[in-house]
Amino acid sequence: MIHWSGNPGHSLAARISIRRMLAAQRRQCVDDRRIAVVDAGKSTLRAAVFAGGTLLVRRSLPHGLPHPAAPGAQERVLRQIDDVLEPLGHDPFDVLVLAATGIRGIGTTETRLQDALGARWGCEAIVENDVVAAYLGALGARPGVLVQAGTGSLVLAASAQGAPVVLDGWGSLAGDRGSGFALGRAGLRAAFAALDGTAPPTSLTPALTGPDPERTLRELYASSTQTRDVAALAPLVLHAAAEGDEVARGAVDAVAAELVALVLAAGRRLEDPPLTGLPVAAIGGLFDDALFRETAARALRAHCPAVRLRDMADDALEGGRLLATTRHDPFTRLLTSAFRNEEP
Repeated sequence: MIHWSGNPGHSLAARISIRRMLAAQRRQCVDDRRIAVVDAGKSTLRAAVFAGGTLLVRRSLPHGLPHPAAPGAQERVLRQIDDVLEPLGHDPFDVLVLAATGIRGIGTTETRLQDALGARWGCEAIVENDVVAAYLGALGARPGVLVQAGTGSLVLAASAQGAPVVLDGWGSLAGDRGSGFALGRAGLRAAFAALDGTAPPTSLTPALTGPDPERTLRELYASSTQTRDVAALAPLVLHAAAEGDEVARGAVDAVAAELVALVLAAGRRLEDPPLTGLPVAAIGGLFDDALFRETAARALRAHCPAVRLRDMADDALEGGRLLATTRHDPFTRLLTSAFRNEEP
């Protein structure tokens, strides 16, 4: 057996050749297959390496990936994946899974990226929307409803029959209802409306605008990470609400109601409006906050008394591993068909 040294002096072509050779040797032992998973959200980039079902190592970086369809994005995506994976070691890999936000379908751009990843790392590559990995990590390969509320928002729901349902995930311009971005933006609007005198006074004004509101807003508009920066204001809104600020509490109630409306729409689309046969799992940074979690759970119970919003471990990395190992399972194929415009 040849052992991979990870020598940085090797050329990229030589490293790819070695990776392919070592991976081919190890494929004879299916239980020891090395699976690398990259979970790319709007604000974070996480990666892990598994040997079979065993987690070997994981890490996180405080930034997301550019949208795959953006001009020049592919090379930047490849470099950033190198940056997050190479320090982990444990390559060569048998499978590399990229679960990325913003992927609404697997078209020419996504296929080109998938091929480039496979060539670069000398292994099979899988590119999917990150919510598929999140669903599998939270619920497994079974029917249910996943509601994701982080920087953005998206609901993925599936029953044992029929096509899966995807709601929102449209980004900050057209959607992201019930998201961290939506809550941060609601806080900003309330803060500046109070500054103008067209809305009630609120502690959000000093908290979000600072001593120089003009400068604060100018810097925000000029930011290259505007969506992430606005979403980063959500914890300030939640804190103000928890401290009794009625304006902030109204913003939390409204954003939670938007998120619940997506869940209810998913139930109607799956012909189970009361959601009696589908577990509902909640993941994402907003649900880490007790006030937001309880507000959303209470709003959901008001419409579906029998439903309990399940707090699930947000382990899209484990979900990415399951995506690699169960991708031929009928239910996993059903989930991935939501982003492939194909029959499950």
